[in-house]
Parts: sequence; structure tokens; C-alpha cells
Amino acid sequence: MNSVFLDTNFFLDIFDIKRERHTQAKSCLMSFLDHNIRLYTSSDIISTISYFLQKKLDLEGCVRNIEFIVQEVTVLSADNSDFVALNNSMMQTLKEHHLKIDYEDCMQLYLADKNRCGYILTSDNHFCQAIKKQFSVKVISLDYCIDYFS
Repeated sequence: MNSVFLDTNFFLDIFDIKRERHTQAKSCLMSFLDHNIRLYTSSDIISTISYFLQKKLDLEGCVRNIEFIVQEVTVLSADNSDFVALNNSMMQTLKEHHLKIDYEDCMQLYLADKNRCGYILTSDNHFCQAIKKQFSVKVISLDYCIDYFS
């Protein structure tokens, strides 16, 4: 059975019907649930999503949406040793490639890899650039979601 780590933008696409990829993300989520794909995200992503949801919904609506996530998705958290390990990986990569890398995205990739997720789903085309080669998680785009999991 496959497991997928869901990035922030996936949830934003699900919860905001005005977003361009809403229908696509909704279809992908239904496919995951229909095929019993194990789903993961991070507590950091939950916090980010709640921030955006509260801009559009009242607190009750925000809580309902977060409740949906935590009922369907395993929420992961990082501890001190995770940050130390990621920092070491990032410093080595930065010395070799001199790239601009998003720290928060790399932590999501690290957590997905640590928890043996097969995939991380994002619509960020520059997701973790060269550092993703250090991990066994396959980074896929929402554009290819149905192809991978149908």
C-alpha cells in the first residue's frame, strides 16, 4: 500500500473552491480515500492551513475543516533531533549547490522520508530542489496525482 504526504497547497486547493486546482485536488483526495492510501501531513501544515481558513471562515468552520483533516490524515511532528538531522543535510547540499531552498518545505520532505512515505504531493515546481535527491520520497505534482494512484 502506498502512503502520501500532503503539502500545504493541496489542502488549500481542497478547502477553497475558487482555487484553480480545487476540482483536481478533490478528485485526487477521493481517489486516495477510495484506494485506502495512507495519508500524512505535519502539525506545521495544520497551523498554516488554520491561518488561511480563519481568513475565510468563522472559527467553527475552521475547526470543522481541521477536524476532517485529522480524521483522515496522520499528523506528524518534528523534534529537536529532526531539526539537527535536517540542518546537517541542508548545509551539505548548500555547500555543493548554492541553491535557495525553502526550509519549511525541506522539513516536510524530511518528515515524509522519516515516516517512510512513498510520495509527497505538492504543486510547488521548485520543491526542495537538489536536496530532494537525498531522500527516498518521490515528489509528485497534483497534475500527476490520478495517474499515480488510480
